[in-house]
Amino acid sequence: MPEFPAKKPYLRQHRRRFMLCLAALLLLEIAFHLLWLPALPEIWLFSVGGIAELTVLLIIMVMLWGVQRNELSATSYNWLTSGLSLWLVSAVADVMDEVVRQPRWLSAFGEDLMRVFGMALVACGVFSLMRHARRVHQQLNSLANTDELTGLCNRRHFNLLGADMQPAGIGLLLLDLDHFKSVNDTYGHSVGDAALRELGRILALQCPPEGVAARLGGEEFAVLLPDMPDGRLQDLAEQIRLAVAAMRVNGSLQLTTSVGVGRLRLGETLEQLQQRTDRALYRAKEMGRNRSEWAD
Repeated sequence: MPEFPAKKPYLRQHRRRFMLCLAALLLLEIAFHLLWLPALPEIWLFSVGGIAELTVLLIIMVMLWGVQRNELSATSYNWLTSGLSLWLVSAVADVMDEVVRQPRWLSAFGEDLMRVFGMALVACGVFSLMRHARRVHQQLNSLANTDELTGLCNRRHFNLLGADMQPAGIGLLLLDLDHFKSVNDTYGHSVGDAALRELGRILALQCPPEGVAARLGGEEFAVLLPDMPDGRLQDLAEQIRLAVAAMRVNGSLQLTTSVGVGRLRLGETLEQLQQRTDRALYRAKEMGRNRSEWAD
């Protein structure tokens, strides 16, 4: 997840110092206009134009305050703070233009250039903020749908995808590692996690592109498959079983897996298919493990 500057105390202090310096600069700008520039014969500060410029000034100040108060990525914060600061200095000069007579060079090169550059920097900050928000959304979506340990789909995403694959004929493989509890008890959870990651890698490789491999929880895994012949389903289950038997965890630990194989029947729900296939998985374990069984 991207790191936000506002979480660090020294960065919050830096923001406060910056705002104090900016406030001092704005006071100096106002003093310069009032003390060194001639006053207008008639002050237009509260005319329609003056009120509009005061409103713009207030809006920019609120935006800048909001940037300082919220947690943004460093890039977005820098773009927005720089742009709004320039824009604020320009807006103060616009307001003072209703009170004093500004020389042409100050009006053209001071107000206009700073306003244009400030708005351009703010636009860059907005685009940066949009990219950052998109990255955060993608990361959150990945966390919501992916098992962190194996990189496969989690149970929630598996069920959502399964709901979209309801036509009769889809296949399901349910499998788990044999005697997995003894692995954790004997070798520790780090070795157990390595075994689960390796099984996840095997399923990702063996699963057809149109299929879905998922970790449902613990050592329980599933593969949801498109319509294919019964023999192909059983062959795929055997390929996975043999690949697991051939894998070595930490260089020497050998594990096996039991597999239940089922096909969705007409009028059957995915949950009913899972129940039938789960019974086949337990039957494979009761018959000696390291084998696959068809769900009746």
